[in-house]
Amino acid sequence: MHNRASSKLFSRWDLVLAILAGVLSMALYVRTMVPGVLPFDSGEFQVLAYQVGLAHGTGYAVYILLAKLFITLVPVGDVAFRVSLFSTCMAALAVAGTYLCARLLCKSPWAALLSSLVLAVSSTFWSQSILAEVYSSAAAFLVAVWLALLNWYTSGNKRALFVVGVCGGLGLGLHATFATVSPPVGLFLVLNWKRWKELWKPALLGVLVGAVAFLSVYAIVDLHAPSANIWNTCYGPARSAWMLSEADIKNPLKRAQFLLLAGQWNSGMFTDPAEDMPASLSDYIGLLPRQFAPVTMGLALLGLLVLLVRDWRCAALFVMALMAHWTFFFNFRVMGMYVYYIPSYIWIALLAAVGADGIAWLIGKIPWRSVPRMLEPVVMLALLASCVAPRLSPAWTAVQKGQSPFIGQEGYLVQNDTLAKYQTVSRVVSQLEPNAIMLQSWDELYQYWYAALFEQHRTDLRFIEQHPYHEPFTLPDSTIEFIRANIDTHPIYLYRELPEVEQAGFKWHIVTIDTLQFLKVEKP
Repeated sequence: MHNRASSKLFSRWDLVLAILAGVLSMALYVRTMVPGVLPFDSGEFQVLAYQVGLAHGTGYAVYILLAKLFITLVPVGDVAFRVSLFSTCMAALAVAGTYLCARLLCKSPWAALLSSLVLAVSSTFWSQSILAEVYSSAAAFLVAVWLALLNWYTSGNKRALFVVGVCGGLGLGLHATFATVSPPVGLFLVLNWKRWKELWKPALLGVLVGAVAFLSVYAIVDLHAPSANIWNTCYGPARSAWMLSEADIKNPLKRAQFLLLAGQWNSGMFTDPAEDMPASLSDYIGLLPRQFAPVTMGLALLGLLVLLVRDWRCAALFVMALMAHWTFFFNFRVMGMYVYYIPSYIWIALLAAVGADGIAWLIGKIPWRSVPRMLEPVVMLALLASCVAPRLSPAWTAVQKGQSPFIGQEGYLVQNDTLAKYQTVSRVVSQLEPNAIMLQSWDELYQYWYAALFEQHRTDLRFIEQHPYHEPFTLPDSTIEFIRANIDTHPIYLYRELPEVEQAGFKWHIVTIDTLQFLKVEKP
């Protein structure tokens, strides 16, 4: 790796290209942004970013606070639109930052531009950058960690290590991915033990500041506790599924322990590595053609070899990061696993830049008397086109129409009927009795909250997740207790039949609200 200790870290041309990459990706994402009030986690974030409340494990407190700041300062469109727009902005920052990271690894600005653009059009990153989700924000902070770390490594800037710690600590409030990033970053610093005197103080101080900032943000959001937060909609009523008592729910430390350690998902972690890892690896390999063109993957493999020759410590950083990431997430059983692989795609894109830079270096070794001087930019442009076009061209018709190219794809949370379903949800909410409580599925739960709180201002209504994920998958006893405690004062509806409710002595009858049928619970 080339050392920049005695020169400017980035030229004016670098900053222009980084901004250009960010602006182009931002234009692409805004053009294809998924409209409206969304289902599943995206609907949750659209509601809780405005309310400032903790979401499902691990809470995503930093994301919630950043999104709240954004939607307050950018009063464009409705709340749902602004929260999705926040994702596009953070994705654009990640793309611009990827260019700068690549420039610290490469001499060729063309190679760095290739890195940022192949990330921008990779399927999973793009699909999560155009709706209300945490992954683009987490990517932006991960790129910031990598940029600061490479800044220190190439220039000796001690303050950059402080930034690594701060961004890493705050990143824990964006996504659990950052827990897997810490070990490889720490080991990378250990590999540079000869520079330990210059690095341990700023690094440790940054970690402490980042951790304190993260925990402070978490505490603020937790204590705020709005009506639709995850404790009121899921973990409180279903507390017995995870052996939580009422006293635990009221205890901030117990709440933090459960939420920050992802207590809801612990049963899906490291259950059977011998079976899960090969299956997950197969799934991961199968997803790669949707992310990168074959040329990009070839450049990434070449880039790893080039990096091993140039700087084995830096190569070790990438290998350790990928191995730590794969080891954890290949042993995590949960729906929609494909979105968790985004960090690895960032590292692959950076390695592809190093591979392209290696080709540029080889071209530079050719005697210019026999080769035109325009050969390098021509080859780099050809590589750029062969990496970007195969991923962009299948989606180009949707881009021209201003539509998301991912709606309706298998596994994507937004389907062709999502917007129509929300209109039905809104009508159902308008017809609910005062003080009604509805037990709903996770996919539509926060759409009901959005319609009630933001469109119809019905603060008397409450929506609960009817069957949250846990093992064994039966209705928790505490949910029955919740129904029993509220049946005298609140009309209670189920979205589908639960035999455990009937076994507890309750009855129900079918009611039709708008075009949907629900089960209205009756006292024994």
